[in-house]
Amino acid sequence: MCAGCSTRDMESLDHIVLASNTLEEGVNYVQNRLGVDLEMGGEHALFGTHNRLLSLGDCYFEVIARKSTAAPAKRSLWFDLERFSGPPRVITWVCRTADMARTLSALPYNPGMVITVTRDDLIWDLTIAEDGRLAMDGAAPLIIDWKNIAPPTQRLPDAGCRLKHMTVFHAHAAQLSEWGEYSLQDPRISFKTAEEAKITLTLTTPNGDVDL
Repeated sequence: MCAGCSTRDMESLDHIVLASNTLEEGVNYVQNRLGVDLEMGGEHALFGTHNRLLSLGDCYFEVIARKSTAAPAKRSLWFDLERFSGPPRVITWVCRTADMARTLSALPYNPGMVITVTRDDLIWDLTIAEDGRLAMDGAAPLIIDWKNIAPPTQRLPDAGCRLKHMTVFHAHAAQLSEWGEYSLQDPRISFKTAEEAKITLTLTTPNGDVDL
């Protein structure tokens, strides 16, 4: 544990993000793979996107895509969705903090600026690069502060799915590994050096373990 940090002060895994060209394509891919239904999410007017969600117990899984009928986005799209193409895939992850300033000061990478986002009755602060690109090509997590409201993790019904393991690949994985060892301390998450940045998951479901 980092010096002077209590367990309560540390970051924790908030959610994992899968992007797709359309929400229907992403939802069908995940539901067919996992054999469980995703819950309704909502729309993000600031970005012209919408999502569906799945509880993983102490965190959750998000499928997100641009909404074709949405008004033009008011800024660059988050999660680098303007440049997304190809099949549905996990593109990044998000860590929760209760002290954004402290967390940002300890990160070994630049997560972007902090902006406030809303959806329905939810409001949160999130790190997003001005051009929408993901830090370290998605290998580095965005940082979120739910501002003392109940996040989706506490609102979603339990579908019996859990994160068993997540592996983050990047050329500079050692930087993330050192940060994770002291600030995250989640044994389910590991970091491996690789030329191509990517994230792989193993989820435990009512139908057995599934890799994404």
